[in-house]
Amino acid sequence: MSGPVRPYVITGGRSRPTRSELAVESLVSALPGPPELPEHALLNREHRRILGLCHSLLSIAEVAAHLGLPLGVVKVLVGDLWDLGAVQVLPPVPQAERLPATLLEEVLVGLRQLR
Repeated sequence: MSGPVRPYVITGGRSRPTRSELAVESLVSALPGPPELPEHALLNREHRRILGLCHSLLSIAEVAAHLGLPLGVVKVLVGDLWDLGAVQVLPPVPQAERLPATLLEEVLVGLRQLR
């Protein structure tokens, strides 16, 4: 009997990533070269697909969309790869460092007036 694989099978029954700082907007990039994996580390098909996708920065949400997997599953898998040193993860910009929307709207209005 073949069919879709259940998410808990993909993650080995885990529902939470090992790293709490993973957010859906965190950016993931595969590190160059094959990862130096310990003997006990087994990469499943989805781990390898993530490494193949992340040659440039992709958010966890984008990775999930490309793979057609739930966000929670992708967070667990990316956490695995991060723990193994196979990917680099950039956390989202904290709210305090973001520009206010009103400033961005003013810039947009100013750019439109330049026409």
